[in-house]
Amino acid sequence: MTKTLQEKLQWELQCYGCTAAAIDKMVKEQAFPGTELMFAAGILSDAQETISGEYGEPDTETARQFINRAKYIIFKQMEKARG
Repeated sequence: MTKTLQEKLQWELQCYGCTAAAIDKMVKEQAFPGTELMFAAGILSDAQETISGEYGEPDTETARQFINRAKYIIFKQMEKARG
């Protein structure tokens, strides 16, 4: 079954906390070419901080979304490397 655009966007918001297009834009604007994987590592560090509760209550939902954002970037880079 093919998802409608609205269903796809709803899934992305639930999964990433933003759209995939927003992640792409963030990477393009904030990561230097060739450093996309390090950018993803930084997002994983954000997830760790969110889980730790060092700066407030631990927020596992936001941490999960950060992890999914990092995975999205990593998988996109893997696809790019395959050509």
